[in-house]
Amino acid sequence: MENLLMNDAERFRNKHVHFMATSDEKAQLERNKLQAGYQTLGSYLLKMGLEGIIINVDFSELRGALGDIGSLRNEFNRIGNNINQVTKHVNESKEIDAMDLYLLQEEVNSMKDQIEHFERNVVDSFNEKLRQLGVD
Repeated sequence: MENLLMNDAERFRNKHVHFMATSDEKAQLERNKLQAGYQTLGSYLLKMGLEGIIINVDFSELRGALGDIGSLRNEFNRIGNNINQVTKHVNESKEIDAMDLYLLQEEVNSMKDQIEHFERNVVDSFNEKLRQLGVD
């Protein structure tokens, strides 16, 4: 009868790889293994280690852009509040032309619309990048 046990020198894969994991990490690996349709953890880990894809996305630029948008929006809100205070004063004292104030308000509203359009473009670009990376 043929010897069913092979020593390490006779095996195709003859190097041991060992690492430690917590109970939670091991349980997650087992769930991932089953979800991927693998019978053994070793075959799953070997496949993922050799052919798996890890996607690292740097969101620092996006965070900076969104932070700038937030600051800009806050500044426009302050401007809007100031215009409202001026409007109240004008309505009470009648010292400024109401049409000039109306045109000023319209320009501020136009700037707000442009900011919202810019925000939508940033979000759309971000979502497109995620789609290109295969992230749902």
